[in-house]
Amino acid sequence: MKPIGSLVDTSAWIDFFRGVGSIKDLLTKLIVRDRVFTAGPVLFELLQGIRSQEEREQVKEALLSVKFLDITPEDWEGAALTSRELRSQGITIPMTDLLLAQLAKAHDLEIISLDPHFDQIPGIAHRKLM
Repeated sequence: MKPIGSLVDTSAWIDFFRGVGSIKDLLTKLIVRDRVFTAGPVLFELLQGIRSQEEREQVKEALLSVKFLDITPEDWEGAALTSRELRSQGITIPMTDLLLAQLAKAHDLEIISLDPHFDQIPGIAHRKLM
């Protein structure tokens, strides 16, 4: 089944805001088509790294223009179960990535990221950018 949209990870947003051509072009096209989603962990990670008020406004404007996903108790449970399964195989994934993967599964979204962790999480579509 083809994903209905894209949940963009922090790593891809960072390159978007830095003006990396291919990533900026891709995300701009998806934003115009109203196919980009975000969530609290991404907003948190981006805002904590901001150095100026101008950057803060740019990030807020971009992220508030896309669809925002709330994390439910079921999402927390799903992420924990995935973490437990992966840990039993010797694979440790950061909690933020597990939550984003769970949201992607729950909402039929692909993950757009530069992060290789998503390749290790079963059941998600991952568009890994270079």
